[in-house]
Amino acid sequence: MRVTFVRHGQSTGNAGQPTRDLVAMPLTPLGTAQARQVAAGWAGEPTHIVSSPFLRARQTAEPTCVRFPGVPMAIWPIH
Repeated sequence: MRVTFVRHGQSTGNAGQPTRDLVAMPLTPLGTAQARQVAAGWAGEPTHIVSSPFLRARQTAEPTCVRFPGVPMAIWPIH
């Protein structure tokens, strides 16, 4: 079995913007571009896509989900 971990793209918190809600912190435009690069970089189709419930993680996974619409996607309570 092979597992690939991908950290979320740049979030507003990574970019130094203050936030009160760590769960709802979104990606920056750079982070969105990074998420698209991850999706484009897959050499083959993954068997599963798993994300934490944090918005920035779900936003990072989204382009990969769009590229591979038949791959099961799950939200797990991971941080």
